[in-house]
Amino acid sequence: MKTRVAAIEFGTSKIVTVIAQSSARSNHCQIVSCSKVNYAGYGSGDWTDWDSLNKAIYNSIIAAQSDAGTPIKDIYIGVPCEFMHVRCSEAEVPIKGENGRVSIEDIQAVEDMAADVMNFKDSDDYVIHRSPAWYSVDRNAKTMEPQGMKGSFLSAKVSFIVASADFVDDMRDIMGHVGITINGFLSPALGEQLLSTDPGDRDNGCVFIDSGMYNTEISVLRGDAMVQHAVLPVGGNDITGYLADELEIRYDEAEELKRAVVVGEKTKTMLLPAQARNSGLSQFKPEVVCGLVEVALEKTANLIRKVIEGAKGELALKSVVYVTGGGLACLRGAADYLENYLGRKVKLVDDLPTNKLKSPEYASALGLVDLIFDSIEQRYDEQQTLPMRALDTFKGLFSKNRPDEEE
Repeated sequence: MKTRVAAIEFGTSKIVTVIAQSSARSNHCQIVSCSKVNYAGYGSGDWTDWDSLNKAIYNSIIAAQSDAGTPIKDIYIGVPCEFMHVRCSEAEVPIKGENGRVSIEDIQAVEDMAADVMNFKDSDDYVIHRSPAWYSVDRNAKTMEPQGMKGSFLSAKVSFIVASADFVDDMRDIMGHVGITINGFLSPALGEQLLSTDPGDRDNGCVFIDSGMYNTEISVLRGDAMVQHAVLPVGGNDITGYLADELEIRYDEAEELKRAVVVGEKTKTMLLPAQARNSGLSQFKPEVVCGLVEVALEKTANLIRKVIEGAKGELALKSVVYVTGGGLACLRGAADYLENYLGRKVKLVDDLPTNKLKSPEYASALGLVDLIFDSIEQRYDEQQTLPMRALDTFKGLFSKNRPDEEE
């Protein structure tokens, strides 16, 4: 039996609505339709233009419906970085499994204890995900698979992703007016990160950078959890704006120049498209344009480095940095530049496992879809608000297996 779902994801400058379909007979997902609509975005914890938001949501949904040839009656909502935060807690419980070995019930108990520590029942927080960062038996080596291990105590660090109550209310109001039922709220950021990163890298701690037009989202991952999250008020727009100001050219011309340069190389190059070679843009020397782009890029890189330095307790010395999003991933040479600046290996997320959403700017939407199908597969109780796996390995339709698991 095929399962079809719709999801909407809010970027810093665009809204993406996706309709996807999976089959119970195969570990495969098909993107049926995808629409992208530009809008005013968000900032400082609020929408930039409420009227623009409503119109963009409506247009995005209508376009996805038209492309798929089917109406959207219910939808999953992706909570953007501006309207979520991450909280973590640690807990320890006695192992009650047979012969002193960790059971599924022990794992559930330690995660429940971590939730009790956070006291969510007495707050307005809307928890959308609960994810383990690590477990430890008798405070020894940290692991992601404690079941069956022998000991006296099981401890764990658990991450909780919390959505803004205002965002939840906004979405209920908007979807209610168009007659669409909300199936659940999920974090596209978490889905994208688990989809795009190697489990081995996460077990040692890794950094995930998603740079959009107006801001840059940085997450520190450990195990299957986001243990630190920050949103920087810089993005691709800042680089383009700096170029436009310094060269005294239009914004669209600066954007074209930015996408033509290759930064981080000893020999500066600029690969203008054919239609622009005979325009006024060809007058600018590659080394000048590259130099200006790198000046603007350094500002972002410096802020990223400060976040990483503040998370050293969760990261190994050689922890990997992943980069995606239209703000940086589409800038040629940015990954090499960041690798040199940060002193860590940088992996560009450019191998998305679907032909229809290949561009890095769609990585977040694809992660949301993967998370939805994983949640459906897991069939957790609705009161847990579609949480991430708590007892089993993440098994999204696109996600990568751990090295010791069968393909």
